[in-house]
Order: sequence, then structure tokens, then C-alpha cells
Amino acid sequence: MSKLMDKQAAMQDFLQNHVLDRWQYDLIEIDQRYNEQKDHIESSFCDTFDELCTQAFMQQQQGSKGEIHTIYVSYLRTGIMENCATYRIDAYDENWFLDRTECSVLWDAYFIFAPLFERVKKLEKIKSAYARKITSMDIERIKQMEAIKYHLLAVEFMRSMVPVLLESPGYRQMTKSPKICLFAGEYRDQCEVLYQNPDSVNEETSGAGA
Repeated sequence: MSKLMDKQAAMQDFLQNHVLDRWQYDLIEIDQRYNEQKDHIESSFCDTFDELCTQAFMQQQQGSKGEIHTIYVSYLRTGIMENCATYRIDAYDENWFLDRTECSVLWDAYFIFAPLFERVKKLEKIKSAYARKITSMDIERIKQMEAIKYHLLAVEFMRSMVPVLLESPGYRQMTKSPKICLFAGEYRDQCEVLYQNPDSVNEETSGAGA
């Protein structure tokens, strides 16, 4: 890199040569890791979900939790900063975020994010060639930017597991709303639907057309 580059030019060069599109090469590693550890990865996610539902059921038995309306899987940016690919899964009753009885578990999606964390370590070493124009703070911002792509992979994995989750013992015994929804997104922020009871969707559609 030329020493005459300003920070903006240095960042553009850094992104172009060491960041952009590099995540696509990680897909091969993620797919391989998944295929090698498929049973463990899937059972770990299912067991974690079942643990959440069982916890909610026990709270319902104690009278501290109403029927579950929402299960929310949260992507935690703070964890990514620490190379921790942990998702928080919460079960809420009709009070949604005002539900005062906490019911949550943690799930580790490291099999998806591991290649990202390794790539960022290499970027830390590469930045030394840019005469301090690329800082560790810049690397952290790049990491958060890239992590969204891996989060989308995690969401697709979760969505693929929904049919199995709905058959888990904890979910089946837990008292739930006919309109229960499963969401995934940033903690108490923008999210997308993983599952919505099809019967409730049909009811709303019929009502709208009446």
C-alpha cells in the first residue's frame, strides 16, 4: 500500500482486497462443519428450545406466566464483539416486552460464525501494512457489518428447524396463544417471522375480506 494514501483511500483498498465478497468462501466451511456435526447442531438447538418451553410451562404452573404469544430469538451484537455467537431466546406472554417474568435461554451458533471470527483475526494482522490508517475500531465496525450476513444464515437454519421445534415435548405442553409467533432479529429491535400459526393467518385473511 502506498504511504501517500489517505484514510479513505486506505479503507477502500483494504475493503476491496481483504473484505468484500470474502464471506462467500466461508460458506463452504460452514456447510462442511454443519454436515460433519449435523446431529449435534440440530439437537443442541432443539434441546435449547425445549428447555425454554419447559421453563415457560413451569412458570405457567406457578401462575407467574400467561399463555405464550411470542418466542423471540435475539441476535446479540455485544456477543459478536467478544467472538461469542450466542443467541438469546425469550418466551413472552400477552404482555410482550412488558412481561415481567423472565423466561430465556441461550443458544450458541458458533458453527456459523467461526469462520468470520477467524477472518477478523487475520484482518487485525493485515491492517499493520496500512500505516495505522486502519485501526482496530475500523476492524470492529467491519466485523459487525460482515456479521449480519452470517446472522441471515443462522435465521435460515432456525426457520428450517421450525417443524421439529413445534413437535418438542416442552412446546406441546406449554400453554400458548392460537396466534403464537416465532421471531428472529436484533434484541428488541427489527425482526422477521420464523413461524406464525397458519390457522390464525387464515382467520385474519378471512376477517379482512368479510
